[in-house]
Amino acid sequence: MSPPHVLVEARPFSAFDPAPLEALRRAGLEVSDFRGAGLADPRFAEALGRAEILLCGNDLRVDEAVLARAGRLRAVAKLGAGLDTVDIAAATRRRLPVFHTPGANNQAVADHTFALILALARRILRCDRGLREKRWEHTRILGVEIWNKTLGLIGLGAIGRCVALRAKGFQMRILAHDPYWPEAFAAEHGIERVAIGELLERADIVSLHVPLTPESRHLIDAAALSRMKPSAFLINCSRGGIVNEADLAAALREGRIAGAGIDVFEEEPPLSSPLLEIDNVVLTPHTAAFTYEGMNQMSTGIVEQILAFVAGERPRHTVNPEVFAPA
Repeated sequence: MSPPHVLVEARPFSAFDPAPLEALRRAGLEVSDFRGAGLADPRFAEALGRAEILLCGNDLRVDEAVLARAGRLRAVAKLGAGLDTVDIAAATRRRLPVFHTPGANNQAVADHTFALILALARRILRCDRGLREKRWEHTRILGVEIWNKTLGLIGLGAIGRCVALRAKGFQMRILAHDPYWPEAFAAEHGIERVAIGELLERADIVSLHVPLTPESRHLIDAAALSRMKPSAFLINCSRGGIVNEADLAAALREGRIAGAGIDVFEEEPPLSSPLLEIDNVVLTPHTAAFTYEGMNQMSTGIVEQILAFVAGERPRHTVNPEVFAPA
């Protein structure tokens, strides 16, 4: 019997440490390394037709059309926590387990969230740019303190809770909205539960930590932005489609909010995003999860689950466990 064939599409997989990729090969699996490739590459399309396990990232949309081309597929291994690029219902209809790596990058994303907050509050990019351009703007650049400000978290899941813990160090007041309310955690840390509208109106900083779903798409639009304080910042390290970028750009240009820190975009790379032309926004290229520790945990975590699946076990973070029930 030939060894199981793993098609690796996820660009960040084993990008900073070859050990996870080598672990798949040492386990005797056939590995096709097409990191960064896609369906436009005929070699990738051929490998997809032979693959039994697809290790994918955020670039490939694993939908019905892709699954139809993967006739031998037995499982979908999604690197990272987000599942918006995988059609779970389509995979389930084909009785394909889908598993991912939630929690591996919680700390990295929380750190990045605060990096964006502080960069906005203290106008770090303007300070850096001015010095490089030989300008000494010692008394011209005025920042704001985040100490004792009000942070509004839309989403109090694993990452939202990590952000909340960091905010406590700045003695911030914390508001949050989440339909799956973590009662014990919120009570322990004095987090106030509010509706989204009230959160937008009261928060000095609004930070998004929700998955992209049909319900959350363009959750932050012109109407939502109009409820925020003119002095408020918006932070998005979750998914790009949650924010209507055209509406955000208009709000920033017109001074209806003070600034934004954006790591994710409606289209990536964001070659035509209106946010690229605006000064009071700090932009990063979907790198919130990209720490050595976070990437290593994601890669090793997905390898552990692939090897468990090959051994006949149910992967730890399977999102559609019903596929393991008898047909």
